[in-house]
Amino acid sequence: MKQVATLLVWLALLFGLPQALICGVMIFSSGWAIPLVLIFLLSPFVPLILMQEIRRWQRLPPAATASAALLSIAVSGGFYWMLYYRMR
Repeated sequence: MKQVATLLVWLALLFGLPQALICGVMIFSSGWAIPLVLIFLLSPFVPLILMQEIRRWQRLPPAATASAALLSIAVSGGFYWMLYYRMR
């Protein structure tokens, strides 16, 4: 399960990098929607952060990391769908 969780984390990061770049550009022109843009900007990096071991905290179980990665992939997919729908 640990290898699957690691694979999902890297897929979430790979799938979310264009989203992070787009949101980085949008942050200066988003106005009142800045909190939403920040959530979209940080969502690809959350599973990667959860995978790391933090000093006093123990590493999370692989199932929690995998579910965070799947949620990040779903958010990225929703973001891309919203972008496609608005640009159409």
